Amino acid sequence: MKMVGIIDGVFWGIALIALGAWFLVRQYVPVHIPVFRIIVALFFVYLGVRVLVHGPVIRDRDHNNTVVFSDSTIPYSPDNGRDYNVIFSNGTIDLSGVQVTSTSVRTEVNVVFGAGTLRINRAAPVRVRMSSAFGTVEAPSGRSVAFGDAVYTTDSYREGAPALEIRATSVFGRLAIQN
Repeated sequence: MKMVGIIDGVFWGIALIALGAWFLVRQYVPVHIPVFRIIVALFFVYLGVRVLVHGPVIRDRDHNNTVVFSDSTIPYSPDNGRDYNVIFSNGTIDLSGVQVTSTSVRTEVNVVFGAGTLRINRAAPVRVRMSSAFGTVEAPSGRSVAFGDAVYTTDSYREGAPALEIRATSVFGRLAIQN
């Protein structure tokens, strides 16, 4: 992780020095250099190297609730946000530690071109609205959705009472719900 900071600093340092030197030199040397094309090309090379070394930079560092091009587990945290995403990856979203108090807790779990596992607490009141398009969402009861919508509830769920309400969506992927 420290290496990525060094690569970033070196890249931007060299890029800024080269740009400054070019501005100075172009006043005195009548040579035409396609600087804009070179800068755009270097920027794309930089992004490619960054993705190879560190992974894509599309996740929020404060809220690690998205798994992209990797395999990881995301535990529940009230500070983590309400949306959990597994994109081009394998991931586990662990919502078994959610404490339902006087109000319902709402969250959303999305799997896009990947495989995900959603862990819930069987003893807690949980309602999962399962939705899928060209994918599969599988409930612990054996019910699954390949196209369309379905609802799964735990035995302790009561309509109108506070509960963990999850909207689980799979698009070209697979999401398995486990107790």
